[in-house]
Amino acid sequence: MDNITVYLFLYPILSPDSAEKSRNIWCAKDRVKEWEEHMLRDKVTPSASCDTAAIQRNLALGRKHKITGTPTIIFQDGTRVPGAISAQEVEKRLATVISSK
Repeated sequence: MDNITVYLFLYPILSPDSAEKSRNIWCAKDRVKEWEEHMLRDKVTPSASCDTAAIQRNLALGRKHKITGTPTIIFQDGTRVPGAISAQEVEKRLATVISSK
């Protein structure tokens, strides 16, 4: 897939330690690196602390839009897919959004 933008938001709702994990990633010096280490390599992110108001705003936005699980994909046209889908399905849905313009 070319020329797309993906936004990832920390949304700590899946387990009791989700808030701590999200905080540690958000407060890390290199958030992208820590996200990748956690998600792709299942490595524990070192404990960190900082202002986590952004995570609280993510939670409020998720509650407002009744997002109850992750991942949740929201496409440009507003359609929402709860749960994981294949790359092929993402491409298909993106093509549909693009062709409807």
